[in-house]
Amino acid sequence: MNLIRISIERPIAVLAAVFMIVLFGLLALQTIPIQLTPDVRRPVLNIQTTWHGAAPAEMEREIINRQEEALKGLPGVASITSRAEDGRARINLEFNLHQNMDRALLLVANRLDRVTGYPDEANEPTIRTSSSDDNPIGWFIIDRLADNKQPIHTHY
Repeated sequence: MNLIRISIERPIAVLAAVFMIVLFGLLALQTIPIQLTPDVRRPVLNIQTTWHGAAPAEMEREIINRQEEALKGLPGVASITSRAEDGRARINLEFNLHQNMDRALLLVANRLDRVTGYPDEANEPTIRTSSSDDNPIGWFIIDRLADNKQPIHTHY
C-alpha cells in the first residue's frame, strides 16, 4: 500500500482528512486550557508561638514537643516540620492536595486549645494558612555598579 499513490488516486479523501485534522485542531485549541505552569496547590498551615528570651532548646521542650504531640494523627496531614529559634517556634503542617482546609483549620485550632502547660511568658500560638502560590517565583536584586557613587533611587 503506497501512501502517495492512494493520495493521488483519491484527492477528495485527502482533502477531507486535512479538513478534519484542521477542524479537530481548532476545536482542541478552543477547549483545552493552556497554562504556562500547572496549578498545583499544596495547602499548608503555619503555627507560630513566641516566647521572648527563650533559647531554642527551651522552645522545643516546652512548646514544640507539646504541640506536635497534640497535632499527631490529624487526618489529611502529609508532613509535619518544626523549627525552634530564639524566642520563636514554628510548626508547618502540609496537607494532601484535596483536603478541606476549613475543616483542617478548625481541627488544628481545637487541638492546639487542648495543649496545656505553656510557660507564663509564652504567647498564644497563631495559625496562618498558605499555599504554594504564596511562595515567590523569582527574586530580583537591583544594585549599582561599583564605580557608580550616585544613590540608586536617582536612576529608577
